[in-house]
Amino acid sequence: MSVSGPGRIIRVLCCFLPVVLLTGGCAIFNPPTFTPRQLSGVDTTLSYSAILHNYRELEGQKVVVGGRTVHLDNRTTRAYVELDPAPLDHNFRPGVPDATSGLLLLVFPYPVDPSALRDGQRITVIATVRRMKRPALTDSGRTLRLVTLDVLDLHTWVPETAIMGGSPYPVMTPGFTGPYQVP
Repeated sequence: MSVSGPGRIIRVLCCFLPVVLLTGGCAIFNPPTFTPRQLSGVDTTLSYSAILHNYRELEGQKVVVGGRTVHLDNRTTRAYVELDPAPLDHNFRPGVPDATSGLLLLVFPYPVDPSALRDGQRITVIATVRRMKRPALTDSGRTLRLVTLDVLDLHTWVPETAIMGGSPYPVMTPGFTGPYQVP
């Protein structure tokens, strides 16, 4: 007995659906951090130290930076976030912050939700380099240098968790909210 018509279509779909899901299905649940439209005109090659040392030449340039939030200061029309910068991987996920070089001062054109940007939250932003705030001395005697960036787009990262008892393999984040989470 040969199957034709709708039965054959169903059989073909049943054969190829698992292949499609295994090879590219995760891309549906794991979208990129920023869309190509958001990244148009953005220099993704600049590191924080390059921004710190060349902020005058980079004024007005759109860049991608990330790290951990240190302090949030909400005002009525804007918010200021001190960011401990970190190197970014290929998904623009921040790694371990480099506190030796200084901090970034992110300027949001609106107040932000304090629970979304609590201290220690990992974030990645697309921002425009503005200027350097006047260096100040901290209580510990360290010179605090803050390069000011105007935020255009924000991506927050799910906190690191120990899924499956510390599996060495990448796993999907709860709710499929971003790139793979490596415990």
